[in-house]
Amino acid sequence: MSAQLHRVIVVLLLAFANLTNALYDEAVEIIHIGKVISEDIIKTWKLVDSTHFNDEDLPPILIKNNEKKVMSMLKHINSRIQRLDLDVNQIGSVACKITSQRLESQLNLLAELIYQVEATHQLYIEYEKNQNGLEQMTLEDFAKWCVSHDPSALRGLLERIHSLSINPNKHPMGRSLLELILKNLKDQHPDLCDLQLSPHQLIYDMYNTISLTEIKGYAMMQFSWMLLRVYGRGNFTQEASLTRQRYGQRTNQTAAAARAALSQAKRDLYRCDPPQHIEGETYDQVTRLLQGYIENEVDMNADGTCRENCAFYTLAQNHGCFKDQFCSKQPACKGRIIDCQFVDSDMWVCPASAKSNRRYEWIEYENGRTLGRVGSCMRGTTKVDSWWRWLFWHCSYCMCLCDDADFRSHRYFSLHECTSDVKNNKVITGVRLVKHGKVFHLQISEGTLSERGSITPGTWVPIKKFDPFESGIKEGVDYHTLTYERRAIDLDELDSPAGHVLTGVRFSMIGSHLHFEIRSTPFNYATGRLAYDKSQWISNDNTDGTDTPRSRLELHYPDIPSRSHVSLPVDSKHDQYVEFTHSDFDADAAQSTVPFIDVQPVQTLKGGALLSGAGVVHRGADGNGGFIALKVFTYDFSRHIQAETPVNEYYDVDTDTTELMPPLN
Repeated sequence: MSAQLHRVIVVLLLAFANLTNALYDEAVEIIHIGKVISEDIIKTWKLVDSTHFNDEDLPPILIKNNEKKVMSMLKHINSRIQRLDLDVNQIGSVACKITSQRLESQLNLLAELIYQVEATHQLYIEYEKNQNGLEQMTLEDFAKWCVSHDPSALRGLLERIHSLSINPNKHPMGRSLLELILKNLKDQHPDLCDLQLSPHQLIYDMYNTISLTEIKGYAMMQFSWMLLRVYGRGNFTQEASLTRQRYGQRTNQTAAAARAALSQAKRDLYRCDPPQHIEGETYDQVTRLLQGYIENEVDMNADGTCRENCAFYTLAQNHGCFKDQFCSKQPACKGRIIDCQFVDSDMWVCPASAKSNRRYEWIEYENGRTLGRVGSCMRGTTKVDSWWRWLFWHCSYCMCLCDDADFRSHRYFSLHECTSDVKNNKVITGVRLVKHGKVFHLQISEGTLSERGSITPGTWVPIKKFDPFESGIKEGVDYHTLTYERRAIDLDELDSPAGHVLTGVRFSMIGSHLHFEIRSTPFNYATGRLAYDKSQWISNDNTDGTDTPRSRLELHYPDIPSRSHVSLPVDSKHDQYVEFTHSDFDADAAQSTVPFIDVQPVQTLKGGALLSGAGVVHRGADGNGGFIALKVFTYDFSRHIQAETPVNEYYDVDTDTTELMPPLN
């Protein structure tokens, strides 16, 4: 091999190795990578065309200049392309969710083909690293295989990937594989929360995976044509042009299919039930808001009489402890006693632990009715009997509700707004509910927004902790207290207008309802800059006084939600509300406040997705109190997906693009 030929091969190997292998900067999306690669390929072709391989007297300085030109063209792209990451495992995650055997087999085949392209690319990288010790025959054989018409060669692999992904002839009703996946997930798997990806983001990531494979394959094929040209096997100008055209056709068709699927894909993301419910880690509770409470009617009136019945006491309070009966064996309700009812005169009561938020573990009446799950009783049962007074009045034990905001009651919600640092171009990347002391807080994670919607993940922003009873903290300003009359929470799903992103969340009060709001901020997609001075708060301010008031989500016989053996789906709708209430008498002796609060963080698996909205939902079912939970909406990238056909050989490649595809998160 001549020295000149060797130098040119080295230049080509280095050029294309660096174009397709290196780190992927999150500020650069696939379309931009493809565009830059295409442009530099054309420039490199010009260099190849200008080199006279048969001229043995070509001055070494000219060869060196040619090398410098190529490396100069690569310098910019090398600083931006850091990693072409093929997330084939993502396809496997989708495949495991597919119930259609045919579709699952197609996804598995797609993953295998992508693996083969990646294996070829890794071999290509190894050749680049060890180029000085390789024989010409090795590189020439590799180049011939890449552009071979053999269906098992690189060209064939790319066509098969495209056929599986896009070709309507391969699928019924002319749908692309992306659309078929979307339909299957809609029909069979309405909940994708266990993947921690919205359907929109899942389809988008799969599209990125396919597109990245195309870019690698295209670069390797163009390198092969150049290498064969260098070896004197032919001119290959027309072949390279046809390769470029076919690459453009495939990428355009892939983009069109992706836009069609993404326009239909849901963008909401929330958490499923965990494998195991752990209080303080996966859920928390409002405690002792309305709790089952046994009280004798003699202690619910100032006169100490038994002239009425239990139903008379719809709103009462404790006035003492008559003759140290059962009342002396339990803490009295110091708040309001509400909605009493008579069940039976006599009962056995299993008291709860002194450290528990419950009053009773279970209650068993003489008539056979039980409240709660009867079983062993660690503290021993207590016999409680009603009695007659002066033969005329029956002093009955009533089953009531206690609304007592004592030190055991955790019933406060922070009204402090949680906003990202928009002046430093930070946006919300996740949300969660947390309890500190007796107060529930919204908390956000934030990341730095960069060009074309890419995010650098950050950390969770510390909450503003406070005690409701400390000096300077005001109810209605700093926090809201749940009471019997003011225990509703609005269930809304809020999204930003097009071109806006999520930068804030907060609770506020509208009437007696705890109300959720989001802050939306416009941004420039190309530069990633936030227009922070144009931020706006968005909410659904519907009240009971409107023509179409909110509907109430009823909780029917609500048991403790952590007892559920199946994952609870979202059963609420936008523009509803639910009231915190007591658990079912029969199931739990009304000892718990439901719904529980889901405190799992809501953010994408990768922690850095761009979000446009958030909401408060209820996950539950009949016979279950369910959970109050948060959800988020991932940003709609579909309008930014616009593939470009690679420019021809001698077009001006210095033009810019206004509409670019989204980044890989």
